[in-house]
Formats: sequence, structure tokens, C-alpha cells
Amino acid sequence: MTGAIVAFHTACEKDPVEACEQDLFCDGTMEVTACCTDGTDCYYTYNGQEYPDTEQGLADLVEALDCGTTKSISIDGENDSMFVILQSLLEKARELSNRQ
Repeated sequence: MTGAIVAFHTACEKDPVEACEQDLFCDGTMEVTACCTDGTDCYYTYNGQEYPDTEQGLADLVEALDCGTTKSISIDGENDSMFVILQSLLEKARELSNRQ
């Protein structure tokens, strides 16, 4: 299940556009939202906590999701498929926020 949220403002001066994508993880039990503003300033939100678009932020998010993952969180390790899915989610939000 994937959802898209796009916020548009109308004014003479172009306001920043924030776009978000949502998806379910851990067998459909954990909802993660990825948001970007004007293709930059991206972050993830899970369980009321924001995680920055950095390697450490992504590792912290995967650890917080705790979908039966190992304690050793690494982009090159067993969790790399989750990292790819999360990065893809953020890329969708980035593209949506650049459309305006």
C-alpha cells in the first residue's frame, strides 16, 4: 500500500512545495512517511519521530522499525533491501515535490 500526499500553495511568489509518500513495512504493520520540499530537505517520519536523509538517519530508522532485523544495522548488511525500499520511497517524494 503506497499513498502520496502533495501540498500546493497558490500565491504570486512560489511557496515551497512539500510532497510525501507513505508505505507499510514489517508485514504491513509499520507505516513510514518520506517527505521532501522542492526536491531537497528530505526526511522520514515513523512513529512520531523524524529521521534525516542521511546514512545514519536511515540506519536509525531501520533500527527503530525493528522488523526482526539484526542489531548490526549496515547499508551493506542484511538490511540492504529495506534501505533500498526506503530510499525509493524518498525518491518518489523528491520527484513529486519537484513537479511544481
